[in-house]
Amino acid sequence: MRLRPHRRPAAAKARDHPDAERRMARARIFFTCQQCMVLLNKPESGKLFHTFFPQDRPCYVFMAELNSQAPRRHTQANKRRHPKTKPRNRFRGFVKKFVAWCLVLALIGGAVGYFGFMAAWKRYDNWAAEFDLERINDVEKPSIIFDRNGEEIGRIYVENRSYVTLDKISPAMINALVAQEDSRFWEHPGYDFLGILRAAKEYASNSGEANQGASSITQQLARNAYDLKNRAKARNEGSFGRKFVEIALARRITERYSKEQVLEFYINRVYFGSGFYGIRSASLGYFGKEPADLTTREAASIAALIKNPNGLSPLNNKEGNLKWRNHVLNRMAREKYITPEEAQRLSSMDLGLNPKPLKRGVSHIYDRIYAEITAYLGEERVNAAGLRIYTTIDKKLQDATGKALSQALENIEKRPGYSHQKAEDYDRFSGTKPRYLEGAVLMVDNQSGAVLAYHGGRNHTNRQYDVIKEGARPTGTAILPFLYAAAFDTGKSPVTRILDDAIDNRLTGIGGSEGILGEWGAENSRNRYEGMITAHRGLAASKIAASLRMGMDMGTAPFIKKLADFGIRKPVREAGSTEVNPVYRPKIFVGTEPASLTEMTLAYTAIPNGGSRPENIYYLDRIEDEDGRLIWESTQAIETRNNAQVRKGAASTATAFQLHNILHSSLKNGSAQRVADSLPANFKGGVKTGTTYDFGDNWLFGYDDRVTCGIWIGFLEGKKPIYNGAFSSDTCASILGTAFKESERLFPAGELVPPPSVERVEICLTTGKRATHSCYDIDPVDKKYRRHTMFEYLRKGDSSLPFCDLHGEDPAAPSSPFTAQNRILPLPPILPVKPILIGDDPYHTELNQGPPNRNFELLGTNENVPEAQALSSDPVAPDHADTSITLPAPKPIAIPVPEFIHL
Repeated sequence: MRLRPHRRPAAAKARDHPDAERRMARARIFFTCQQCMVLLNKPESGKLFHTFFPQDRPCYVFMAELNSQAPRRHTQANKRRHPKTKPRNRFRGFVKKFVAWCLVLALIGGAVGYFGFMAAWKRYDNWAAEFDLERINDVEKPSIIFDRNGEEIGRIYVENRSYVTLDKISPAMINALVAQEDSRFWEHPGYDFLGILRAAKEYASNSGEANQGASSITQQLARNAYDLKNRAKARNEGSFGRKFVEIALARRITERYSKEQVLEFYINRVYFGSGFYGIRSASLGYFGKEPADLTTREAASIAALIKNPNGLSPLNNKEGNLKWRNHVLNRMAREKYITPEEAQRLSSMDLGLNPKPLKRGVSHIYDRIYAEITAYLGEERVNAAGLRIYTTIDKKLQDATGKALSQALENIEKRPGYSHQKAEDYDRFSGTKPRYLEGAVLMVDNQSGAVLAYHGGRNHTNRQYDVIKEGARPTGTAILPFLYAAAFDTGKSPVTRILDDAIDNRLTGIGGSEGILGEWGAENSRNRYEGMITAHRGLAASKIAASLRMGMDMGTAPFIKKLADFGIRKPVREAGSTEVNPVYRPKIFVGTEPASLTEMTLAYTAIPNGGSRPENIYYLDRIEDEDGRLIWESTQAIETRNNAQVRKGAASTATAFQLHNILHSSLKNGSAQRVADSLPANFKGGVKTGTTYDFGDNWLFGYDDRVTCGIWIGFLEGKKPIYNGAFSSDTCASILGTAFKESERLFPAGELVPPPSVERVEICLTTGKRATHSCYDIDPVDKKYRRHTMFEYLRKGDSSLPFCDLHGEDPAAPSSPFTAQNRILPLPPILPVKPILIGDDPYHTELNQGPPNRNFELLGTNENVPEAQALSSDPVAPDHADTSITLPAPKPIAIPVPEFIHL
């Protein structure tokens, strides 16, 4: 029986080996019994059994054959004595095969990956090619608001940015930025794989904090300039795809622009926190200096912000910014921009903040400018197109009047016993409206109506309500010049005589319907009635009763018409009356009806303008694009430049100058006396106070030949006094003084020249008639005779005013014969002490109820003059009627004037 091995090569080797049996057992070589064709194995016992037979039933035929061959095989093996060979290392072979297969697979994978990468790269590169590189520097540029002199006063923006060229940026800033963000910026082609690896290393070594980003400066520029994050999201691209586009776009940018241009684009676009976009906004906003003046320490603080702009802002997080500033300094030392010693020295210093940011311009005039230009050009263009908006505002006047307004209101709130809410106590986060004292200031050019200063309220942050634009308040005695203008244009004059005495409030209905009307217009709590006075005196001293009598004598129709001529709204007529036949209470003559600050200020410009006024105010001059091309120009500005302003006629030139003469004199002897000290020396203009009967509204107006300023102070909520006895000459004087002191430096004022329609006439103060050479009186102060006259401007050719018939009617005689007054005996005048004079009255003396000689202020004394007294009944009732006796007038007695020897 023959034995055939199942695996011939392995079995042959096993038989020839000296240790064949052991090797065969180890290799588990299988044999087949040719007789029974059963697969056998050899267990460790050395006996062969059928594999699936029980172990106690061996194949005896096979066993016998095997045992007979065993000694012969061993003998032959021993005879051959083959030299020993090193066994084959099967693990090494496995490794070689594995490496070979890996190389093959790598080559295959590399080829597949390469072609796949190129296909993907082509896709992203094509996407990157879609972006217009010419628009890389299209940043959202703020529209800048300039004053009349080209000085910036505000800006309109979504992103607060101010573009500067690279040569106007400190080298320290450039070095800090490159060291922090992209140390190989000057070397790589727009993307830096080494930088990515370095950033990853720093991230790992610093426990998740990397001092340098993985994206290059060019990649960041590409991402920000073309808003790749949002674009990728819109295309359903992940961050991996966006990175590919960044790299492709960065490569194109580097090929198109120089490194210096790329850096300039980047540093003017990047966000530096706290609302500052670009290096100039950040430099001014944090350190109050231009980018060219930044030091290494300051530059490092700004460069540190790019990592986390708002979180590391030095205005909000000084410690965080200080820490990362020192990181940047260390980076600069590592990149050899500064020495390690310098980095250490600078790291020990504080931040040195000095914020002077480019402000948006949070104010009421800013709101009006923004609303108007967006109506012309659209919101999107105004916010981001970098427009240059030129206004008529004067920054110096604007700042000065704003500070003066705030200070005046604070001073009022500091008065002892002030009981209203104070601005400093208001919490704007409380959810309640402010109820503190408010104020507004408007200053305009007389000729054109151009606004020079505009404050529509006290604090725009707390309250956006614009008093100038939306407010209307009772004007009080500030309305009186227009009442007298109506009277002067209808035949009366400044020397018209009117009675200043108590008046029954039932005739006016001011604050009630009974009692005697008070006198609040003289800006003096100890006011006195003065009897028969001139219209000049009535307006200069803001006499309430006298002005009411002037108005009632004239009628309401001329007054209503004159208000319209001056641009002031019509008062509200009485209930039940019609538009055709309106009825008004006499109270309208003394300012109980509301008007706006704009209306009143423009109305006052007519006085220095010869009776005409601008039709409206304007504050926008022109708008240019960022390259200086004109986009829009105000019609009023064009008219002003062409000296063709359109003005409305309000009063005659004669009336306008008569009003000016009176309001100028009130600074010396009238309701504006206390304002004079606040004004510039030799102030050539006029001033009119305005106080309402309840002291709830204070107005003050002043003008010269160049500008007019209007001021209002009061409460917007309810009717309540500012304080008891709050006169505008006290509350508003400092504001008006500041306005005109600053205006005098900017626009030196000249004299208001009398027009040809008036002539200067000397008036006797006693009779109110044209003075003669005899109009002298005893001065109550030094008991000497003095010329008792004043000069007034009357319409030229007006002969309705006779000469004084009390002192004599000889106008041809010299007007000042008494050159040696000290030789005249100081005899006091004999004055009547009773309302009835018995006997001859050759001088036609007027005797009225009350004490004589009431023109005390004009005579220079206020002694023995009683205060205004309340009457229990109507002053025109029989028991208060005039009981003086009218006597026939004798011939005037002519007293020759002797010639005196001059001392």
